[in-house]
Amino acid sequence: MSALIHGAIGAGTVAMLLLGAPAHAEAALYDRIGGERLTAIANDLVDHTSSDPRTSRSWHKVSLPRVKGVLSVYLCSITGGPCEYQGDTMKDIHAGLKINEAEMFAMVQSLRDIMIGHGVPLRERNELLALLAPTKKDVVTK
Repeated sequence: MSALIHGAIGAGTVAMLLLGAPAHAEAALYDRIGGERLTAIANDLVDHTSSDPRTSRSWHKVSLPRVKGVLSVYLCSITGGPCEYQGDTMKDIHAGLKINEAEMFAMVQSLRDIMIGHGVPLRERNELLALLAPTKKDVVTK
């Protein structure tokens, strides 16, 4: 009888481990977007918005190569990649630029179009936009 009890406990333990085992963790957004693809997206976004008449006003006197690098690290960091963003806050970066909602919406549309052009799936595009959405309060000041 003791062997039967031990066998039942052993089988129950195995069943609990199998049934209670956590599902495979989903890959980070960074990996699902394609990791290094974020650098190309950051570069394209800076290039496009700095030359687009709807958004170019706030790019004067800005080092575009520096912004590309910082934005790439920022995107890597917020999407769960291996980067650690240590730059200024969004509020500090955009202070005094007097960016309005129309400019912000144009930049978001540019980002969407660029992500589509880079083959980023809809779900991942929406996740990245959701991560960026809270920065609107620090970017739009006019």
